[in-house]
Amino acid sequence: MNKTRVRAAALGALALLLIVAAIGWSAPAAAQQAPLRGTIYAWTDGELRPVPDAAVSTGLAQVRTDADGQFQFAADERSGRLSAIKPGFDVVRRDVYGDQVAIVLRELVVRAVFIPFARSHESPVQDWIRDLVQRDLINAVVIDIKEEAGRVNHFAATAATDAIKATMPDDGMAEFLAELGEMGVYRIGRIVTFLDSHYSAWHPQQALQHINGFRFRDGAGNGWASPFSPAARRYNVEIGVAAARHVDEVQYDYVRLPYESGLAERAIHAAMGREAAINTFAEEAAAALHLAGAALSFDVFGIISVSDDDEGLGQSLRSLSQHLDYLSPMLYPSGWAAGSFGLRYPAAHPGLVIRHSMDATMARIAAESDVEVRPWLQDFSDYAGRGVFYSARHVQDQIVEAAERGGYGFMLWDTTLEYQLAALELADDLVWSPRWAAHLN
Repeated sequence: MNKTRVRAAALGALALLLIVAAIGWSAPAAAQQAPLRGTIYAWTDGELRPVPDAAVSTGLAQVRTDADGQFQFAADERSGRLSAIKPGFDVVRRDVYGDQVAIVLRELVVRAVFIPFARSHESPVQDWIRDLVQRDLINAVVIDIKEEAGRVNHFAATAATDAIKATMPDDGMAEFLAELGEMGVYRIGRIVTFLDSHYSAWHPQQALQHINGFRFRDGAGNGWASPFSPAARRYNVEIGVAAARHVDEVQYDYVRLPYESGLAERAIHAAMGREAAINTFAEEAAAALHLAGAALSFDVFGIISVSDDDEGLGQSLRSLSQHLDYLSPMLYPSGWAAGSFGLRYPAAHPGLVIRHSMDATMARIAAESDVEVRPWLQDFSDYAGRGVFYSARHVQDQIVEAAERGGYGFMLWDTTLEYQLAALELADDLVWSPRWAAHLN
């Protein structure tokens, strides 16, 4: 069997203890002497087909399925639990009692809305989410784990977040997420990564620096942790692992350098070095989160889809796509400059913007990777220039283009929660073209 094994030892003893504690998996029982073998299947096109290159984990070791969807763990790698992750499918976590197991994955086209950090614990908001799920308008939510200022939700607390007083009081979010899981909702936890005034103030030696020798601050006055710092990367990986017990997927945002001028690290590191730092974080996060039983996604700037370089940010779609389960370009039409895609005012043509930017994104990702592209779409009115009001039709046009140009699902962004629900009514009937279909036998 040709497989890639990632042992917990590669993450270090501390990371292993964190993962086992966060997920609640026990050590292998003494009676479990036999290896664990199994096969991952998908029911698609009216038949059961083996799934290659799925990430399968016991919490103590991780393997990839072979071309026939098969995997194997040694007796000392068993834990009594198993997880299976494949882009485009629901995450499976289950107890295992025998020595042979078969898992059938369920296709999942995510239809999600974003719920900001300050609102997710509110009872009316939670009731509203339940209603959207019951009406089948959404099947997923994106909820903040760590927000722009660096505060961390209590359910994802670690020793490191406690030490710098970044952990927020318990607001019952763990219980709400558990309820959503029982309802069959796919739970995506968003982590604002290197934009972090709190962490960078507590650990200035791990912060990005200005070329004039002081700690860098962006145009809004925010500090940033450095992706070149192993400690800063580990801090965010550990938060994701701690959250994995409560979410199906961890989504890292602000996984880049700031775009403002004056950054010392941009002067020190050429594009190759900048991209290497972000790719290293992607590789570290993938190893830890797959071992913990959670899928991994990154948010990336839309401009990276059309640029010939990293724009000074350190993001490369081709490189990142080889580590991630989902790539989520932020394709908001209001974010594109006049003249983009030949459009005098892009925000007035949301469907065309998504068409062209999705085409550019699909052309840049690695052909051999299994990553699925699940874009962020705009469900808020234009914030500049003409201030175009975004009706259900504007949002609907974006969703349709995402489906027709190779995307697999979508997420809507509106921090006011005034979503155009009529646009969601259409989304369940669209035909999507997953990249995984070409890789199944």
